Amino acid sequence: MGAVTMGRLRCFLLAAAVFSADAASAEPDLALLRKAGSYVLLLDADKRPIAGSYWLSEGLKVSTHSRNPGSYPQPLLYTDRDFPPGRIANMYLFLNGKETVTPDIRAVPVGETVTVTRKYEPMGLLAGKVAARNLTYTLTTVAVASDIIGGAKLLSRIYEIAPVDPANKEMDWGRRVYIETLDLDISREQAARVADIETGKAGSTGDFEGIYASRTFASDDYAKCMTEKRAGKAYRDAVRREKETNDAWMAKEYLATGVPWWEAPDAKVRTDALLDVTGLCLPGSTK
Repeated sequence: MGAVTMGRLRCFLLAAAVFSADAASAEPDLALLRKAGSYVLLLDADKRPIAGSYWLSEGLKVSTHSRNPGSYPQPLLYTDRDFPPGRIANMYLFLNGKETVTPDIRAVPVGETVTVTRKYEPMGLLAGKVAARNLTYTLTTVAVASDIIGGAKLLSRIYEIAPVDPANKEMDWGRRVYIETLDLDISREQAARVADIETGKAGSTGDFEGIYASRTFASDDYAKCMTEKRAGKAYRDAVRREKETNDAWMAKEYLATGVPWWEAPDAKVRTDALLDVTGLCLPGSTK
């Protein structure tokens, strides 16, 4: 079965998204995708981000999403790709491991259901201390679809996952959409709100988080504060320091060795190099 039409895609997404020329901003530059220093955001009709990624290298990115419209982004997650991730790490969630998914879920034909086994193997400091975990579930490819959002032609895979054990709450079960063009995997509910796409350049992982947060609170004083902060020398210096230390470590060392920056010999020093945007401009603050 080939790609379905734009109308059918909207049907699959509950016909709730707004794909209109009036809602679109400048046409996104898809040539930036997977290039170091570039980011992509999915936006709703109010220009608030739904999900996004920032690439540290062609093989490693940080991704985040907002669970609810206007909510602050979830902690940044390092992955090599979204569907399915092979490597995954997050300092605050105590994640650093390798995932193996069999069979290849990216090759499941439309209309077919397969039983999937996902194995998570801890790496780094947790290797040998935490047991590997296996999760079994079913996956059905519902459709492969093409659509135009914000002036960009996108190819997406619509699929559905369900636990073998109904009591299992480990994953977000149900229908999901993997936007292959953007390498973003989102829920059906999130996909139904997508109205636009934004691409651009960020100076570091923390700077990307600041851009995401600024779009989240676009109608608040937060956006004004972040704009002022990003233009200041202290912020630019902090961005450069993070890019040259922790970002450089992750882009070069992490995928090769499995050692994230927070497990590096100078981890305490690297913590000082973090650009923590959460405390810079609290909602309602103009400091």
